Amino acid sequence: MKTIADLLNMDQTVPVAGHDNPWAIRNPIDEARDLYKMIRCGSCSVEEIRELIAVPKPVEEALLAYAERYPKDGRPIYCVLLFREKVEREFERLIESDSSSAEYRQTSVPDQSGTEVLVN
Repeated sequence: MKTIADLLNMDQTVPVAGHDNPWAIRNPIDEARDLYKMIRCGSCSVEEIRELIAVPKPVEEALLAYAERYPKDGRPIYCVLLFREKVEREFERLIESDSSSAEYRQTSVPDQSGTEVLVN
């Protein structure tokens, strides 16, 4: 199965500046670092950020099918999906490199009524 990088023909690097790639708003490393900060300050859990970064498989499959059927529109789609993959890799690297990241993870536990409540 081809990867998104293969589909994008990654002999060339994917531009990250807006003037080179209108679909790239920012650098994926900066995006991952900002998302990581949200965990450090306690506003989100690791799993919430992972869900935010991830492209659901049915959505990704639909986008790739569209890009294959309409090659003129394919490059921006591949760029966006590759951007999300790069953000995910950097985010996971940040989590793994932080030995104290376990203290920032939130878990949910049922309260007395059985409702799930987030706790740090």
